[in-house]
Amino acid sequence: MDNEIKISEKFVLPQDLSAMAKKFFVQTEKPLKDSELFLKKGSTVTGVKVIAEGENIRDVQRLINKYLLPNGEKTQAQDWYKCRGTAVVTNGTEEKIKEIHWYQCANIGKIEFKIKEWNEKNVT
Repeated sequence: MDNEIKISEKFVLPQDLSAMAKKFFVQTEKPLKDSELFLKKGSTVTGVKVIAEGENIRDVQRLINKYLLPNGEKTQAQDWYKCRGTAVVTNGTEEKIKEIHWYQCANIGKIEFKIKEWNEKNVT
């Protein structure tokens, strides 16, 4: 736990961004943006890849303005990454493996998880 930071006491992520290139564990159900689905508690997000960073992120100015650092200062464009991975998502009764996307910043963490509609594999 020495090398980790806590986001809202329920979502722990590695402080080192190099760890994002591997996989991470979902400790509590995490809602997906604009969806009634959640990342399944106890599952692992795998196949994590950075798909855009810094100024190459279309929404980087919105992210900079919306998400401030703990000390109240704005982040820099080069601090932001857009990532993708594969995870088990659930609506409470049915589970599926889906591709998900999210934004990540060093001192803020993983935010705005979204689902992509392809990759329709059922979990058995």
